[in-house]
Formats: sequence, structure tokens, C-alpha cells
Amino acid sequence: MTAVELVLAGVTIGLLLGVLGGGGAIFTAPLLVYGFGLSPLRATTVSLVVVLVAAVSGLVGHARQHTVKWRKGAVFGLVGVAGAVLGSRLAASVPETVLLVGFAVLLLFAAYGMWRPPAVKGHQEESPTRSVMVVVLTALGTGLVTGFFGVGGGFVIVPAMVLVLGCSVRNAAATGLLVIAINSAAALAVRGPESLDLSVAAPMAAGAVVGSFAGSRLAPRVPTRRLQQTFAGLMVATAVLIGVETVVT
Repeated sequence: MTAVELVLAGVTIGLLLGVLGGGGAIFTAPLLVYGFGLSPLRATTVSLVVVLVAAVSGLVGHARQHTVKWRKGAVFGLVGVAGAVLGSRLAASVPETVLLVGFAVLLLFAAYGMWRPPAVKGHQEESPTRSVMVVVLTALGTGLVTGFFGVGGGFVIVPAMVLVLGCSVRNAAATGLLVIAINSAAALAVRGPESLDLSVAAPMAAGAVVGSFAGSRLAPRVPTRRLQQTFAGLMVATAVLIGVETVVT
């Protein structure tokens, strides 16, 4: 692998993360496994670094546009820390085949969510928050996804913040980055440095910074619905590839 390739991959991931408020990082681990030859555990750990850096970078851009709901995002993210910790511990203890098959299933669920987003307008007024138990369970679930698979979970977080916390789509996409940053940091703290390859993580994270800044600026101008549907198709194709590769090998 070359530094240029890793930077370009990071730019693409950050761009999608900045525009959609999540989702782009779901391709990081499969790309590192099948494109660069990393083990699933190391790939998901590197993915967490890229997700964290890209989320923080994108958050800065959205904060300048005053679209981040800081209090809701902080509470949702901190509640999800327990799930992120549990997910990280599970990822280190399951066979690689289980992790890869689980990733393929996750991609299919994410594709479905991307193809059929919540039927709400991006600039709607906020609706009342759901029950505390629903909020807690949703936050724990998104944290678990982040910790286990090394993904931001934006494809889960954004709809959850719309339906559970009553955010508008635009605010959910921005606030979701705060949740992603909190959960990713917690998951990385549990995994420790032994499974982290900085020679891979550093250039990808640098590219993700550039991409996320650009994505947050492009977000108001990009036809996100068409991008989401295209992205969903790529998720399905990647899930099929992972399934075939896992069965064959």
C-alpha cells in the first residue's frame, strides 16, 4: 500500500461522512481487508481512527453553520459509550469469519436504511423526544455497532436522532458526528495501541480531514437523496463481495 492511495481513500471517506453525516466510514474496514491486506481486527481499529478524526473535522464545519445540537448529541454519545466498550471487547474475542460475515449483514441493513431514509423534511421543526428507555437502548445499540465493527454508525445514528430525539434531518446529520466522535474515542481506548497500525491510520486520517471539511461545506448543495441511493447500491455490492470471499476462503 502507498501513502497516496491511503490519503485518497481517506479523502473519499471523509467527504461522504461530511455530506451524509455518516456512512462513508463503513467502507473503511472492507477496503483495508481486501484492498490493503490487513486483518479484520486491525482494519476495524484503523477504521475507528479514521472515523474519529473525520467526525471531529466535519463537526467543526457544521458547528460554524450552527446545526449541531450539542446537548442532545453529548447525552446520546455518552450513553452509547457502554455499548462501544462492549462492542470493542467482543470484536477482539470472536473469529475473523464471524466479524466479516457480521459486517456483510451490517452493510445490507445500512443499505436498506440509506435507500429508504426517514420520510421527514430536512428543515422541519423538531418534534418531542421519545421515552427515556427508547433513547437509552438506541444509544447503546449505536455504540455497540461502532465498537464492534469500527464504523461510525451514522446510518443508524442519523435516523435514530430524527425518530427518537426529534431532530430535523439536517441537525441530525450534524449532531451525529458528535455522537460518532464520542463512541469512536471510547472504542479506541478499549482496544489499545497493540491493534493499531499508525502507518496506515495516519495517512487515511489526514485524507479524511480534508474530505470531511469539504463534505460539510458541500452538504447544503449536494442532492443527498440520489447520493444515498447510489451509496446503498455500493453497500449491497460490497456485502456480496465479502460474503463470496468469506465462503470461498
